[in-house]
Amino acid sequence: ILSIEIIKGLILALFVGLFLGFLRDRFNYVYHDVREIKGDLKLPLLGEIPYLEDFKGVREDNRFILKDIDDQVIDNQSNKNRKELINKKRYQRFFYQESFRSLYTSIKFLNTDNPIKSLAITSSVSGEGKSLINILLAKTLSEQGLKVLQIDADLRKPQLHLRLGINNLQGLSNILTDQSLDWKECLNEVPNFSNWDV
Repeated sequence: ILSIEIIKGLILALFVGLFLGFLRDRFNYVYHDVREIKGDLKLPLLGEIPYLEDFKGVREDNRFILKDIDDQVIDNQSNKNRKELINKKRYQRFFYQESFRSLYTSIKFLNTDNPIKSLAITSSVSGEGKSLINILLAKTLSEQGLKVLQIDADLRKPQLHLRLGINNLQGLSNILTDQSLDWKECLNEVPNFSNWDV
């Protein structure tokens, strides 16, 4: 009798597990790879931005990320470890730069008759990486010799000035509220980037 009850319990557990798995699969609205996105949206894929460990925790730390991106000297490491970390950092830098160059090339060729002069990067909730993507794209474009004006339109919690190490004493909200203010007075040049303003 005990073995019959165990078998019944196993069969019941199997059916409940299959039912829960079916429900989870049916109501799972998360994309796990690029093929799922392309198949579901049926739109062209312009680019793919890789996940990089170096940028993990950037939002939580409110870090000045330009220093982290370009930092070539890693202290407190032995010579062997330092060389490995520097090579890893260079590889990751090349990896993200190429992905952003590829993305910009795809965007540029969407309409060759009228060159694209502005891009908007947005998302539905905070913390999804808009500021990081904005900065990395602007940095890559400015390094290609393009003139970049980056506008942080988040009037509630602006982040770009923190990430770029510049002040936000005057900005978009001042331009919107003060008609006599010239927008050029609110520009801040990103340090070490002559063709990148915020």
